[in-house]
Amino acid sequence: MITIILLFLAGHSWFGACTNIPFTSGSTDEVALLAFKAKITRDPYNILETNWKEGTSFCNWIGVTCGHKHRRVTALNLSSTGLKGTIAKEVGDLSFLVSLDISNNYFQGYIPEQLGNLKRLRGLYMQLNELSGQIPQTFGFLTRIQELVLYNNSLTGPIPPAIFNLSSFQVIDLMYNFLEGTLPTDICNNLPNMESLNVSKNQLGGQIPSSFSRCSEIKFLALSHNEFTGSIPGTFGNLSKLEQLYLGHNNLTGELPKAIFNISALRILTAQFNNISGSLPHDICKQTPHLEDLLLFVNLLDGQIPSSISYCQSLQLFSLAYNNISGSIPAEMGNMSALQYLYLGANNLTGEFPFNTFNVSSLRAIDLAENRFSGSLPKDVCFRHPNLGYISLSDNNFTGGVPAEFWNLTGLQHLHLSNNSLTGEVPFNLLNLSLLEDFEAMGNKFSGSLPQDLCFRFPKLRTFAIESNQFHGQIPSSISQCTSLDTLDLASNNFIGTVPGDIGKNMSMLRNLVICDNNFAGVFPPSIGNMSRLLILCLTKNRFSGKIPPELGQLPRLEGVFIEGNQITGRIPPELGQSSSLGRLYFRSNNLTGEIPPSIFNISTLRGLHLSGNQLSGNLPPIT
Repeated sequence: MITIILLFLAGHSWFGACTNIPFTSGSTDEVALLAFKAKITRDPYNILETNWKEGTSFCNWIGVTCGHKHRRVTALNLSSTGLKGTIAKEVGDLSFLVSLDISNNYFQGYIPEQLGNLKRLRGLYMQLNELSGQIPQTFGFLTRIQELVLYNNSLTGPIPPAIFNLSSFQVIDLMYNFLEGTLPTDICNNLPNMESLNVSKNQLGGQIPSSFSRCSEIKFLALSHNEFTGSIPGTFGNLSKLEQLYLGHNNLTGELPKAIFNISALRILTAQFNNISGSLPHDICKQTPHLEDLLLFVNLLDGQIPSSISYCQSLQLFSLAYNNISGSIPAEMGNMSALQYLYLGANNLTGEFPFNTFNVSSLRAIDLAENRFSGSLPKDVCFRHPNLGYISLSDNNFTGGVPAEFWNLTGLQHLHLSNNSLTGEVPFNLLNLSLLEDFEAMGNKFSGSLPQDLCFRFPKLRTFAIESNQFHGQIPSSISQCTSLDTLDLASNNFIGTVPGDIGKNMSMLRNLVICDNNFAGVFPPSIGNMSRLLILCLTKNRFSGKIPPELGQLPRLEGVFIEGNQITGRIPPELGQSSSLGRLYFRSNNLTGEIPPSIFNISTLRGLHLSGNQLSGNLPPIT
C-alpha cells in the first residue's frame, strides 16, 4: 500500500513538473513586461499602472497580444499612449515577439542591444520618440525582420551595414534622425524584397550606390536632405517598379539620367536644391505617363522646356524655378489638364506667356517671376483659371493695365506683380478678394487711392506693398483694422495727410511699416508703442513734425528707425537706449536739439547712427 502511494506521489510530482514548463516560459514574459513597466516614468492615462497588475493574466493586459497555442507574448502595441521612460533591456527576452510598437510616445535613452535577440520579430516601430544613441549592431541578427521604422528620433552614428544583409526586409524608415556615414556600395545585393527605404533628413554622405538597381521590388526611395555627393546613378532606370524617388537637398552633380524617365511606374521625382546640370530629355514624358510631381528647382539646368512635357497628363506639380532654363513656354503645356502648381520663376524664359492657349482650369498656383516675359495680362484669366490662388509675375516686362476680369479671381490669396511696366488705376473699391493675403505691386506705374474699407475688403491681408508707384490720397482711417498685417509698404508714392492716430491700436502683428518718400505731415502717433513685433519703421523724406515718440524704446524687436529728411523737433528720447535690438538709427536732416543721450551708446546691437543736419549739442562720450 505504501509502495502504491509513493508511486502515485512520484507520478503526480512528475506530472506537475511537466505542466509547469509552459508556465515557467510564460513567467519570463511577465517578468519582461513588468521590467518594461518599471522603466516608465510617466503614464498619463494610467494604462500600465491600473491594468498591468501582477496576479492577473498578462495576456489580458492592454497592448499585449498572446499566441493561442503557447500563451506567449507575440505583439506589444503601446503606440500613442503618452508613455515616457526608457526601454527595458528585458524586452529582448520576449522570445515569441513578432511585433513591437511603441511609436508616438516620449521614450528616451538608447535602444537596448538585447532587442537583437528577438529572432521572430517582423515589425519594429519606435518612430516619433526621443530615442538617442546608435542603432544597435545586434539588429543584424533579426533574420525575420520585415519592417524597421525609427523615424523622428535623435539617433546618431552610422547605419549598421549588417541590416542591409537581412533578405526579409521590406520597409526601412530612418527619416529625421542624425545618422551619418555612407551607404554600403552593395546595399541592395541582399534585399530582394525591399519595397520602401527612407533615410531622408539625416547627415549621410558619400555617393549614392549604383547597386540600388538590384532592389528590383522597391517602390519608394527617399534620400533627400542629406549630404550625398556625386552623380545620380543611371542604373536607377532599371527600377521598373519605382513610384517615388526623393533626392532633393543634397550636393548632387552631373546630369539628370535620362534613364529615370523610362520608369513607367514613376509618379514622384524630386531633386531640388542640388547642382544638377544639363537639360531635360526631349522625350521627357513619353515613358512616364503617370508622373504627378516633378521638382527640379534650384539646380543648374539649362536648355528649353521640351514640348513633350505635355505627355505628362497626370502631372500636378511642376517646378523648374531657379535654374537657367531659356526659350519660351511650349504652347502644348496648355493641354496638361491635371496641372495644379506651375513654378518657373528665376530662369531666362522669354516671350509671351501663352495665356490664350493655356486652358488648364485646374491650375491653382503659377510662378513666372524673375524671367523676361513680355506682353499684356489676359482678360479671360478668370474664365480659364478659376481656381487660381497664387499668381507671381514679378520682375518681368509685362505691360499695359490689369484687366478688370483679373480682379474676379475670388479664391486669390497671393498676387505678386512687382517690377514690371504695368499701368492704370487699381480699382481697390471694386475688388472682392476676401481671401487675399499678399498684394505686392511695387515698381510699376499703378495709380489710384486706397478705399476707406480696405481692411474690410481684405480681412486676411498680411502683406500690402505698393512702393514706387503713383498712388495718391490718404491712409485709410480704418487701417488699424488690418489686424493680420505683417508688412505695410507705401513708400515712394504721392500719399498725403496724417497717419491715423490709432494706427498701432490693433496692429500688433505688424513688422514692417514703410511709408517713406511721400508727402505725409503731422505728428507720428504714440500708439506705435503697441506694435510689439515691429522691426522696421521708415518715415524718411516726408513732412513729419513734432517729437520722436519715446514709446519706440518699448518695442522689444525694433531693429531700424529711419526718419531722415523730416521736420522732427525736440530731443532724442533717452528711452531708445533701453532697446536690446536696435541696429540703425537714421535721424539726419531734421531739427533735433539738445544732447545725444548717453544711453544710445549703450545699445550693444547698434551698427549705424546718423545724426548730421540737426542742431544737437554737447559732448560725445569716449569711444571704447
